[in-house]
Parts: sequence; C-alpha cells; structure tokens
Amino acid sequence: MGNRGGTRGVPPVSAAGPPAGEKDGDDVMSDKARKLFEALDLDRNGILTRDEVIIALRTKGPSLAASGDLPYWGVEDIDASSALFDAADQNGDAILTLEEFAAVVDRRFGWH
Repeated sequence: MGNRGGTRGVPPVSAAGPPAGEKDGDDVMSDKARKLFEALDLDRNGILTRDEVIIALRTKGPSLAASGDLPYWGVEDIDASSALFDAADQNGDAILTLEEFAAVVDRRFGWH
C-alpha cells in the first residue's frame, strides 16, 4: 500500500489561507499604526471621525512626532489631515476603522 501522491506525515497544503482569526503577513499592521490610531481616538470608541483626526493631529501631533509615533512631516494643516482621512476612508462611510487607518498610514509613513 503506497502513499499515493502525498508525503507521509506531512499535512496537505491548503489554498484557503490562514486559519480563522489569523492574517497573512501582508495584512499585518504595524504597532506604530495601532498606537497612533489609539492616540487619535479621542473618545475611545474604536473608530475615528474626520473631526477627531483633525483635532487630535492638531493637539497631539507635535508630541506624537517628538516621541517618534508620527513622522514630523505628518503633522501638517487641516487640509492635510482631512486628505489623510479621505485616503483611509475606503468605503466612504465617514468613519475609519483601525484596519482602514493602518492600511494607509503604514504605507504613507513607511511603517510596513
């Protein structure tokens, strides 16, 4: 009785992707993105609004940049903050989830 096309003791490779709850390496967000999101989430509800991003970057931006949690060039004016929000709001629902936010800031700030 042969092994018919497989290697004994080696589990088959699945094309279905990673197990539930795990992400592919390309989808993993940086710790910096997560930390910045939490700093900008002023009401701690797990989502960001445009006003939250603008206010938080204006008030916390310089200290976040000084601590290395935001590039200095990321601390800009209201238009730049609003443009960052628009770039991240992929589904147009006027709120940012952590995943939407991280996808943009990781790429824009070179964190991932």
